[in-house]
Amino acid sequence: MFDDFWAASRFSPLHQRRLGERLRDFRPRPPLIDPLELPTAPRPLPKPKDRLQKLFQARRSTREFAGKPLTDKQLGTVLGALGDNSFPSAGGLNPVHCYAFHHGRAVRYDIRRHALQDIGAAPENLAEILGTPEVPPLTIVLVLKDNEAFEKYGERAGRFGLIEVGAAAQSICLRLAEQKLGGYLLGGVADHEMLHSLGLPRELRVATAIACGHTIT
Repeated sequence: MFDDFWAASRFSPLHQRRLGERLRDFRPRPPLIDPLELPTAPRPLPKPKDRLQKLFQARRSTREFAGKPLTDKQLGTVLGALGDNSFPSAGGLNPVHCYAFHHGRAVRYDIRRHALQDIGAAPENLAEILGTPEVPPLTIVLVLKDNEAFEKYGERAGRFGLIEVGAAAQSICLRLAEQKLGGYLLGGVADHEMLHSLGLPRELRVATAIACGHTIT
């Protein structure tokens, strides 16, 4: 059951601390030959040099930000990466929903209307909920409301939702690169605490969050 997987991988502040200890103790293995590589000689392909490829090359995970907040124009440009069918959705059910923390407020981003709705003040312990050293200038949170997808596709809907979130996150990350902004995906968000801070029910899924801001020059 997908719900069992989701429950087993759910995070809390305690899980965040345990993960920190695990990462501190982890030692990567030395690089070896790819075990899946075939014995036949590889055949090189022409490498693209167009604008899109340069955008791929410009994308980086940036974990430190300048204190300067994003302007409304920049915010609209970054969040607009989720509109205009920029990523696929199984059955057109669109289970991905977007929320954000910006200027000390929690907001809902209406993808279809390209508009913000105010929820309330961001929690004082937002950095702890996110698992970050400090609160980023902008945090985008992608939430799955996938009950309808499970009605249509059964357990396979769990995979479809994760595929969709990954595609949506990539759209945002490429837009950040295009705007010369920094950002990185947050994999250790405290699930229930995040849903509570956004006023959302526990049956929804916090799929990922993206910390964003101006790079330090």
